[in-house]
Amino acid sequence: MITRLLTICVCFFIFALLRYPAALTEAAARAFSLWFSSVLPSLFPFLAAIGILLRMGTAEKLGRLCAPLTKPLFSLSGICAFPLAAGLLSGYPAGANTVAQLYEQRRISLSEARKVLLFCNAPGPLFVLGTAGTTFFGSPALGYTMLLAVFVGTILTGISYRSIPTDYNNQTPFFPAQKKEPFFLLFSSAVKDALLTSAQIGGFLVCFCVLQEGLAQAGFFALLSNALSFLPISPEFLQAFSGGLLEMTKGIHGVSLSPDSLRLRASAAVFLLSFGGFSIFGQILGVLRNVPISPFALLSAKIRQAFFSVLIFQCFYSIAETQAQKAVPVFSTHTATAFPTLYGLLSILLLCSLLLERQK
Repeated sequence: MITRLLTICVCFFIFALLRYPAALTEAAARAFSLWFSSVLPSLFPFLAAIGILLRMGTAEKLGRLCAPLTKPLFSLSGICAFPLAAGLLSGYPAGANTVAQLYEQRRISLSEARKVLLFCNAPGPLFVLGTAGTTFFGSPALGYTMLLAVFVGTILTGISYRSIPTDYNNQTPFFPAQKKEPFFLLFSSAVKDALLTSAQIGGFLVCFCVLQEGLAQAGFFALLSNALSFLPISPEFLQAFSGGLLEMTKGIHGVSLSPDSLRLRASAAVFLLSFGGFSIFGQILGVLRNVPISPFALLSAKIRQAFFSVLIFQCFYSIAETQAQKAVPVFSTHTATAFPTLYGLLSILLLCSLLLERQK
């Protein structure tokens, strides 16, 4: 089933390149420019720094400090706090990349790697505050509320998977002592790995942006909007949100411009930030390399994380609402009837995540 679906997507991708060459070439150029001007400068230094810290044994030192928290909260050893911190501070897909390095160096077990991968991936604070909150929605206060919701949603996701068994109690004989290397050698290795990972991320970004533009040119999003026209949500919102499920950044920007209420638009943005879109999902799978894990388990976890984040955002929205309303006008009155529908959709997504989890 998955193979057939991927085959159909690839065939459509090739068809779209031949049918809409000008539009898709322009989309590829924009995506490459976005990667080169924004993603690479912000992500590459973080990946290189994390690689250096891993090679210097910082993960073990942090693990000893965080073990009193990670064991009762997540039933994980302390060293797993390092990829969680990397994911929360650096953004997608730094958390997954860190887990892959720790597992390949045999510093965490397979069961721990699989478990921490379910909740160590989140958008970076700079993107949430600077891009989503301030640039797209014009409200730093709203950005801080989004960031709080995403962070708390990530932690709640980890706690919800606490019952998954791991073998961290047997980790002492499992991990060999790390060999001390000269700084210039570990620095060179970290820079090389960070550059390769950044290039791979850029490839995923370009491909998914082109795929999204191809679907838009073919009228897929417009058709979906017409099919869901009975919902009390604007067509612009539906098209932007459905596009955001593929590529997060463009989708959040489109949602922020839709003529719906601020609360609905911001809630959708929080969902997309936590879910990440299938472009981010592909990036996460791409950096995992030799970590055997079910894609269904990861997809289920991302849906659960987005669900938790939206619920937390609703709890804290009133704190930022006054300042956000001053900065961003409310364009329409869809909210009163749209929110029951929104929560209904979120409930369906949560049920889907539970079904996906059973496919592991």
